Amino acid sequence: MVQKSKGGGRPDKYYHLAREQGYRSTASLKLLQLESKFNFLKSAHSVLDLCAAPGGWMQVAVKKIPVGSFVLGVDLYPIKPIRGAISVEEDITTAKCRRTIKRLMEENGLRSFDVVLHDGSPNFGGVWAQDSTVQNSLVIDAVRLATDFLSPKGTFVTKIFRSQDCNKVLYCLKQLFDKVEVTKPIASRSTSAETYIVSKNYKA
Repeated sequence: MVQKSKGGGRPDKYYHLAREQGYRSTASLKLLQLESKFNFLKSAHSVLDLCAAPGGWMQVAVKKIPVGSFVLGVDLYPIKPIRGAISVEEDITTAKCRRTIKRLMEENGLRSFDVVLHDGSPNFGGVWAQDSTVQNSLVIDAVRLATDFLSPKGTFVTKIFRSQDCNKVLYCLKQLFDKVEVTKPIASRSTSAETYIVSKNYKA
């Protein structure tokens, strides 16, 4: 399964703003807006970014978390190096990926992550019902991985596409976290079905 859509579309003002600020994608501005509203990075000492290519959310994490904190990005695609972070090419649905993450945690003296991020998308095929189902499946894969590695009271942030299955994902997250909020950053196009879920206080 492809875990990050490389599709573009017509560049908008946020695309140009992201480039002006040195970020690799418009997604960086979305995370900055989520952080401004929910404040989950400024006190985090470890961040796991799933489906992280091209690295825009990793850039934001490195900028916002305390100096010396640990940022790990995972994606099927290679990620150009980011100072202050490391990345690995792995499939988040596999046991091998879990082993790799665990090994890197041990090497860096980590027992868990304070924040797990997920901004992945499949490469869409044009059939909305099928595409949204695949997207939601990817979110559930990310949730499974997040719950393996999140700290007690940790935060999980994911993109999701509005569909008939969205409420099922929300129900799942509400069983795992004390506070679950749905939001749409202004950098996300109004015509896009994407929205974001910020889940705080993991019930480890």
